[in-house]
Amino acid sequence: MINRFIFIVAAITASFSATAAPQWSALSGNNADDTFVDRSSYSSQGHLIDVQLLRIFDEPVALGNDASTGAEVYPHRSVRLTYKVNCGTGTLAMSQWTMYDGSFGDGDVIWDVKVENELAFTRANDEEMLAVMRSTCASTTASL
Repeated sequence: MINRFIFIVAAITASFSATAAPQWSALSGNNADDTFVDRSSYSSQGHLIDVQLLRIFDEPVALGNDASTGAEVYPHRSVRLTYKVNCGTGTLAMSQWTMYDGSFGDGDVIWDVKVENELAFTRANDEEMLAVMRSTCASTTASL
C-alpha cells in the first residue's frame, strides 16, 4: 500500500512537471486512497476558496450505461475536480470537472464541464466532501 501510494504521487508529479508543479497530497479522512488535493491550488475568490482534486481509479469507471445502446457513458480512469468552498457557511459546490482516459489526469479528455452560472452549494454529505471542507478551511484560514 505504501509503495503504491509513493508510486502514485511520483507519477502525478511527473505528469504535471511541464507546468507549475501542483503540490499533490492524499486527501486525509477520505476512504478513497487515490484522491489527492493540490495544496498549491487554493485561491480566494471573495468569500469562496477554489481547490482542485484528482481522483484516480484502478479500472475505468463509467457514469452508467446508455439506455438505448447499453454502451458505457463517459468511461474514464481519472478526473480533476474544482470545488468552490465557503468556510463561513460550511458549504461547497463542484464548479469544474475534467475526465481523462489516462490514470493521472492525463491522456484524452473524455468530458469537460465548467459551471458558468448557478452553482449548487450544499453541505458536505459524503467523506470526500467532508475531507475537502476540513482540508481547505484548515489550510486557508491563516494564509488567505
